[in-house]
Amino acid sequence: MSVTSAKIARFIFAGGIGFVTDGAVFFGFVYGFGGSIIAARVLASLVAMTVTWALNRSMTFIDGRMQNRTAEYGKYLIASFVGMGANLIVLNEASKIDANFYHVPAYLLGAIAGLVVNYALYD
Repeated sequence: MSVTSAKIARFIFAGGIGFVTDGAVFFGFVYGFGGSIIAARVLASLVAMTVTWALNRSMTFIDGRMQNRTAEYGKYLIASFVGMGANLIVLNEASKIDANFYHVPAYLLGAIAGLVVNYALYD
């Protein structure tokens, strides 16, 4: 496997772990604790952002790490908040018509919107 392919594989792995974490927090908060989908979206996004940042920092983007982890994390969060905004907008609109499906379509559409925006910002 080439260095580039290995890096992409690690990035996808970190993203997959982040997606599972995000879903567990989101649906756990909504259906386990009766929280709103908007509050769940914000909480799940923050947890998933932290998980993916830590994983990518430790195994994907080792060469690009900053000395100051706090500054690096802050820059990552700022970029990620734009994607979270797109996610929230799509989730909120789609959730108005998907309650019979336990908000799974709204969750997935929001995640896709956030992914597209984040990819554009990170690239």
